[in-house]
Amino acid sequence: MAAPDRLRVAAVLPAYFEDDLSFVGGGDRYAYNLARALQVTCDVTLVTFGPRRRERDVDGLRHIVVQASGRDEYNPRPRLGFLFRERFDVIHVFQLRTLVTSLLAVICRARGIPMVVTDTGGGGRSLMYRLRLYSLVPSFVLISDFSRRLLPASTWSRSRVVKGGIDLTRFRFSEGPRRRQVLQVGRILPHKGINYLLEAAGDDVPVVVAGKVMDRAYYQYLRRQSEGRPVTFVTEGSDWAVDALYAESAVTVAASVYRDVFGRDWPNSELLGLTLLESMAVGTPVVCTNVGGMPEYVVDGKTGYVVAPSDPRAIRSQLEIILGDPKLAAALGRAGHEHVQQFSWQKVAGQVAAEYSRLAGRDKRRP
Repeated sequence: MAAPDRLRVAAVLPAYFEDDLSFVGGGDRYAYNLARALQVTCDVTLVTFGPRRRERDVDGLRHIVVQASGRDEYNPRPRLGFLFRERFDVIHVFQLRTLVTSLLAVICRARGIPMVVTDTGGGGRSLMYRLRLYSLVPSFVLISDFSRRLLPASTWSRSRVVKGGIDLTRFRFSEGPRRRQVLQVGRILPHKGINYLLEAAGDDVPVVVAGKVMDRAYYQYLRRQSEGRPVTFVTEGSDWAVDALYAESAVTVAASVYRDVFGRDWPNSELLGLTLLESMAVGTPVVCTNVGGMPEYVVDGKTGYVVAPSDPRAIRSQLEIILGDPKLAAALGRAGHEHVQQFSWQKVAGQVAAEYSRLAGRDKRRP
């Protein structure tokens, strides 16, 4: 039974899972971690999609699986009857360009349920822009200024940016020795720009690429590019194995691009750049490209370096500086750790919960 003073929130992640939750990208993890952090002040139900309806408890978080037809992993076709069986004070959806979000925008407006949308960069074909359904959404909570600028200007008065978050209890500062190796963490997709990192590293800088293979052709391209070079691919590593890589690597790189090596454009690339926060939290300096929201989280010259995208020479130059000066690398790592303290999930959840209260008419600041 929910406490009368606690908001009942449905955190809706439009992702299709065959069985257990198996997060791949940062967007999925963002929704899950925020839902868990919000439980301090709200009664949160995580909603995902799958082949049959189920309800269970996941790490103390109530989880409903809504039946969906088709198996589009990032844009399921759902049955949304759960909205009619239960009462929620707020619906928070974590994607913009999905069928789920489009349907919820209409249903929530018709039923008078406050709705919040956080775009984390995923999704697929939907009616959100074609029918201007974003005009029905009363609140957007965005993860970067870049993410906000991608929305139609008419929504900006209804949007706010809440930056973060990071699990500071999991990603702890590491004083241990570091290997002379460069790390890139993330799904293996062309817009991640991994090929430019490999070109920058050349034959003499060891590179570890950790992430699930999402584009087999691009992965094979990278394998051919790395032949005879000190490059290791970790494609099936656990979260804890990746955590260890952060702690033992000399520098983490996020080499993402707006146009990939095959000439395809990615205008929504990197709304946040979660791996940069994780790396800085453990005290590993970072190098990122000036793409998406990533430069908003990296203090150039203090916690790492920001370089132009698709420029292996620029990446190489900053790698040589960090790898060649252990004292500077340590100073960058310490500054990065201190910098990300402001992005904890507790602080993010507090700001998001305040927005829920405002929408639900429970803002204590109201006269």
